[in-house]
Formats: sequence, structure tokens, C-alpha cells
Amino acid sequence: MKLKKIGLTNFRNYGDLELEFDKNIICFTGLNGQGKTNIAEAVSVLGLLTSFRTGSYSEMIRFGEEGFFIKGEFFNSSGRDIEVVISYDGNIKKIMYQNKRITRFSEMWGKIPVVYLIPDESIITTGPPAARRDFCDRLISLTDSEYLQILNEYNSVIKQKNKVLSEMKAGISQSSELIAIYNSKIASAGSGIYIKRTEFIKNFLPYFVEIFDFISDGLYAGNIIYETIMDEKDYEKSLSVTLREQKIQEIKRGISVIGPHKDDLDFMINGRSLRKFGSKGQHKLFLVALKLAGTEYIKSVTDEYPIFVLDDLYSEIDEHKSLKVAKILDKDIQTFITTSNSRIIDQLDQNVSQLFRVDNGNCTAVF
Repeated sequence: MKLKKIGLTNFRNYGDLELEFDKNIICFTGLNGQGKTNIAEAVSVLGLLTSFRTGSYSEMIRFGEEGFFIKGEFFNSSGRDIEVVISYDGNIKKIMYQNKRITRFSEMWGKIPVVYLIPDESIITTGPPAARRDFCDRLISLTDSEYLQILNEYNSVIKQKNKVLSEMKAGISQSSELIAIYNSKIASAGSGIYIKRTEFIKNFLPYFVEIFDFISDGLYAGNIIYETIMDEKDYEKSLSVTLREQKIQEIKRGISVIGPHKDDLDFMINGRSLRKFGSKGQHKLFLVALKLAGTEYIKSVTDEYPIFVLDDLYSEIDEHKSLKVAKILDKDIQTFITTSNSRIIDQLDQNVSQLFRVDNGNCTAVF
């Protein structure tokens, strides 16, 4: 997938901006706080419909304005032109895909695949299990609409069950029969989630292992292990039994604590848990490898490389490792890079790269 043209109106610090791209590597350079990341953010919003910086569309409106407008013109590996338009007037989001109004998030998810790597994503390797589940769920959903549907259904049931559990804890309700119905749905959908997550790890792992070995100069061997308290030989039956056994405990706590929404991924480096024993540098390398492997995984399933957005990559890894990353990306992957490191400019090949300088909301083509 490639983005050939983007237009921004009243988005972040841009009143009116239009850029065209005809190379695989697009780099935005300039001092911090000038608007480099805002362009990268707009690219990801066009593909993912959400920002990697905020959950609120209101925060993306230029100061003093009432709404924003983004337009992207893409083409895929088959040469098909694709247009996405997103507008927000301060109250209503309007998303158009090929001149058709998108009313549900799932209608467009995965049509414009985007993978991004931003400094804040260190939470994936260092943070709580939810961050690792989200990483896994996002990648699967980009290539499997059925998984997104199962996941949405599961989350909806968990939300409904939590409401009833909270009422039961407070003595407002005694809906034991309703809990049993919810548990049956959780066991069924939960098993589907488990099966697809473990299948994903099996297929994703070879790409990750190879890339991690390459960018670490062979120093580290990586692995990913799915963690669950369920019996993996019969996840659905085990989940169903455990839900019944923990019913009283869940009522006492007023929240659902059993199911794949509590599972985790254990990231391993040289046979040891990264989370427990990894250094800061190892965490950074592991995260970069995870994201790069994501592009290869998507390509393997869809035969289409995603657009790759790297925000301030060179603050995360040293120059030697960045050259390793560049070599991996030297394929048919359109990559948007933001950096304030002027040394990176010297590494760019003008035959395959475009460089833009950003200064207080003004974006100027250098080459």
C-alpha cells in the first residue's frame, strides 16, 4: 500500500497543507515541536481511523478552529486507486472510503494497513498485559475481519457481564441466570480468540526471530510465549469450568476476571523474560523487531506491505542499528520517518527518498 497524496485542513498546526509522494522513503526533519509528528499522525489516522497520540478527535483540531479535514489518495500493489476522506466538525466524524460513508469502524479496518512505531510504545514490552494483548489483537485484526468481529462480540459481553456483576456486588441485582448465559458466550468467543491468537504467534514468530537476530547482530535470540491459566489442550472447556468455579469470587469483586482478556504474552530474550530481566536497550530492540516483523506478517497474509510510520526512531536506537532497520525496509515498503537528527539526512538515497523540512507548520520539499 502506498500513499501518493495527502491534504490537511485545520489539522493540528496545519491550516492548509498538501503533499505528494512518489518515493518509498519519506523523511520529515526539523526541530522538535514544529509539526513533523502531526503529519505522521495524519497518515496513521487515514489508515487506522484513530490517532496514536490521543483517543479524541477534538484534540486534533487546529487551535481556534471548529473542525478538521484530511484526505488521502492511495494505491495498492495491484495499481488500484483508493481515496479516504475524514472530516470532523467538533461533534460528528465523517469517514468516506471510495466515496462511500463508513458507519462502522470494522467496515474499513485493515483496508489501509498501517504499522507505526512511536517512542511511547515502550509500554508494549514494559507495561501491563493489556498493552501486549492490544499489540497482538491489532495485528490480527488488520488481516482477519472475523477475528475483529469475535473480539468485538467478546468485549461487548464482558462489558454487559461487568455491569451485572457490579450490581450484584452492590446488592442491586441477583441475576445468576444471566451470568450463566454470559459465561457460555465468553467460553465460546474466548476459545475463538485464543485459537486465533496462538495461530498468529505461530505464524508471526519466524519473522520476528529472524529480524531480531539481524538487528541485534546475532547477540540475542527472541521468543514469544502465550500465557494463560487455562488448559490449552481444551481452552473452551477449561474456561467454562473456571468461570463456574470463580463465579462467587467475580461477584465479590464486581468484575469479570476470567477469560482471554486476562491472558498475556511473555516476551523472551535468550531464554529469559524480557519484562523481568531485560535492559533498556534490549527492550528497545525487541520493540523495533516486533514492529518490523508486523510488516512482514501482514505482507504474508494479504500480499500487501502496510505503510510504515516511524516517529522519532533515531531517539530509540543508535545509528548502527538504524542502518540495520533501513536495510530491512529497503523493499517495497513505503515508510514515513520523522527525525530531528540531521545525520540521518546524509544517509538518505535521493533516488528512493523524499526529504521535507518542517518549520512551525510550514513543510518544504528539500529533495
